Amino acid sequence: MLGSRTLWRWHYCACMREAMAWAEEQRAQAEAAREQAARWVERQTAIVRHFPQWQQSAKVPRQTLESFRVTSQNQAVWERVSAWAEQPRPVGFVLMGPVGTGKSHMVRGVGHRFLARRQTVLYASIPYLLERLRSASTAEVSEILTLHGRADLVIWDDLGAERPTDWTRDRLYLLLDARYEAEQPLIATANGSPSQLEERWGSRMVSRLLEMTAIWDVAGGDYRLHTAQQRMRAASDT
Repeated sequence: MLGSRTLWRWHYCACMREAMAWAEEQRAQAEAAREQAARWVERQTAIVRHFPQWQQSAKVPRQTLESFRVTSQNQAVWERVSAWAEQPRPVGFVLMGPVGTGKSHMVRGVGHRFLARRQTVLYASIPYLLERLRSASTAEVSEILTLHGRADLVIWDDLGAERPTDWTRDRLYLLLDARYEAEQPLIATANGSPSQLEERWGSRMVSRLLEMTAIWDVAGGDYRLHTAQQRMRAASDT
């Protein structure tokens, strides 16, 4: 009719409505994934700002669980560590054994597995961690405590390498306690035995550590010495 207005309204069939709903669900999932990735980057960046060792080391990118040199002496513990990395639990572990048996390589390999799943990893050698605490302001110490509570995984490398003082014992215990209260996993490496660790760090520290972790022994010869011998043989053959 002259002067009338016709309003058009689309009527979708059931299959089209289903396709549109699927597309909207995919869009929402993609947006949620982007937001989750952005949050992970923000959290991991905050960790690396205080503990840059992971990014600064040229060795870390190569030290995966897949690249670990498995032998008859270390196969059992490597399989145990690999299984834990796939199904992590609040109870972590401490790898103990002689120098050069690949303990650092294995825990770094676990770190790679977590990062591949976009889980945050705080990695620090104990000497570096304590030096960082010595130079930190009160606000930075508070942030370091917070990071230890919030990270999906904390890795302490070379526990026992530092000669402890009352100050270092107290500070490390505070960080350990933050992890304990968060009920999140801690994994670590240490040379020697639990009794030697107790002599160095005290019964309070080691008792809390044993409550939070299992002790897994790493056997085998010094991998660094083995590598050096291989290089010497290769040089002598040329």
